[in-house]
Amino acid sequence: MKRLPISALIPSASRIALGCDHYGETISQETAFRLLDLYVSNGGNLLDTAMVYGQKVDEGPSTSEPTIGQWLKDTGMRKKVAIATKGGHPHIGRMHDSRLDWKSLSHDINRSLEQLGTDHVDLWFLHRDDPRIGVDEIIDMLDEFVTTGLTFQIGASNWSHERIAEANEYAKRNGRHMFTASEIQWSLAVCTPDQWGDDTIVCMDDTAHAWYRKQQIPVFCYASQAKGLFSKIIAGKADTLSERARIRFLTDENLERVDRCAALSKELGVSPAALCVAYITSQNIPTVAIVGSSKVDQLQDTLSMADLELTQEQIAFLEGRES
Repeated sequence: MKRLPISALIPSASRIALGCDHYGETISQETAFRLLDLYVSNGGNLLDTAMVYGQKVDEGPSTSEPTIGQWLKDTGMRKKVAIATKGGHPHIGRMHDSRLDWKSLSHDINRSLEQLGTDHVDLWFLHRDDPRIGVDEIIDMLDEFVTTGLTFQIGASNWSHERIAEANEYAKRNGRHMFTASEIQWSLAVCTPDQWGDDTIVCMDDTAHAWYRKQQIPVFCYASQAKGLFSKIIAGKADTLSERARIRFLTDENLERVDRCAALSKELGVSPAALCVAYITSQNIPTVAIVGSSKVDQLQDTLSMADLELTQEQIAFLEGRES
């Protein structure tokens, strides 16, 4: 499986991360364990989760993190996998109620460590931003989590590239730890926050792409397979797309990309799912495709060509533009 260095402390992370949302919730512990076992047996070593995954009440327990924690305990795999988790998510249903304060962030990172059964995580993301709070205040809080060993690195999830740049400039000037990774929505299918139905998320666009290409900051990409849009339509199962997938991704532009994906996957002899992952991991930006599967055979399909490298011409073809 392809690798990239996220930092000196995470020198060889797999470019396909296993997304662990819904573990212990709609995905049973038994199935989650099978997915985790399959993933690591294929060379994967990077798990993506969050304090809010499976959370039913404000600041209550996650279902994902304890499931991962039990698997780590049962298998003894903690030293063989990197864990990325997230905190600071707004209260459920109140997405503009900020929780980027010391009490909330300290609660979240320590609760995550308890649930995961570990004394540190490799990468801790802020799950959302609050532009009303200065980056100096945020970076100063996060810096303490790194210096006290709760996390090796800090990341920004659903932050604009402008805010990341501002935060890292402050950190550099003041000897603080910088954001070493960003997590945003990015896939072969074009999407916007309006289509997603949440103006607190960030989707990749041309301006952000140019900035990330210049800065070479690793980008973790969620919904990297567009909720199965390509696989299901190409397989003639468009009627099985979820309502969310239809609202977010079923556009004329993306249907044209589906046709090109079908053509290239046939030419290369690979599945549409594997091709969508390769689209992310073949970018001229250090990228991690976060893949989430609820079934073992889905994950097997996704990982079937984990080392596939697309040319820039093939990427341009999939996007419908000249290279």
